[in-house]
Amino acid sequence: MRRINRTMGLVASGALALSLGLAGCSSGSGESAPASAAPAPASAAPASEAAPVTGIAYNAALHDALPADVLAKGSLTLATDPTDPPLEFYNEANEIVGSEVDLAAALATILGVKIELVPSKFDAIIPGVEAGRFDGSVSGFADRKNRQEVVDFVDYFTTSRGYLVKTGTQDDLKDATELCGKSVAVAKGTTMADSIVELSDACVTAGKEAIDAQVYPDQSACTLAVQSGRADVTIQGAHAALWIAKNSGGELEVFLRPTEGNDINGILLKKGGLAEPMRAAIQQLMDSGDFETMWANWGLQDVIMSTATINGGVNES
Repeated sequence: MRRINRTMGLVASGALALSLGLAGCSSGSGESAPASAAPAPASAAPASEAAPVTGIAYNAALHDALPADVLAKGSLTLATDPTDPPLEFYNEANEIVGSEVDLAAALATILGVKIELVPSKFDAIIPGVEAGRFDGSVSGFADRKNRQEVVDFVDYFTTSRGYLVKTGTQDDLKDATELCGKSVAVAKGTTMADSIVELSDACVTAGKEAIDAQVYPDQSACTLAVQSGRADVTIQGAHAALWIAKNSGGELEVFLRPTEGNDINGILLKKGGLAEPMRAAIQQLMDSGDFETMWANWGLQDVIMSTATINGGVNES
């Protein structure tokens, strides 16, 4: 498992120098400034002469297929909101860890470029990609049609929703209609923040109390709101809700909602030719079994896809 310290960074040994480091200096926006990029490695033998590349191994053809601006700087800057365990989160040693951190490290090796992870608030990530501050993001993004208008996705896992509550306090939560009249914490910019408005309107239409929707800056703050009693429920991805409850010492429990928020999810990328080499690199990991191995380390083997797709999401918003 890859671990990234907020100040020290991570460098993998071997033929390819891989840095997923977060530089020690910080920008005025609170985001860590990435270190300077390392030059991309020279191409190997032509694809027609080389043996097929499998697993976590440098693929010269995919490296050469990267957009010219990425090749010129030799790196990719990916934003991440490290409040979504076990995809990306801070561990007790103040390091960013998770399944998508491991994936980013593997992709850096395959593509032969340095990948720099920069912490960011979730709702600032897509605007940051549009503005050119980031090349993309690993942050558990749902691939939605409205998002595809401004960014591309390479999809590799599925998700649904989980209602995270204090243990023993919300035994009546059978489905979304039971949220009427309750205080519900959601993270700003997420699909849950969008859908809670529709759910509350449905409550009022049915003659029930509206939902007290509480919007917080990230999922960690949502969890804290439930723990402190400010909110009755927080709606999160099932993967995150299960992980948080498992590590809460019995304080929290989850009501799974497998039919709600069904999305395919993946890495978010700027438009302009980056999606296809990224898809091929992820497919290389899937075909070799390394993708499943990495995600099984985090208990996520049941949510992964066997085929990576580009902009495969069909939900509108």
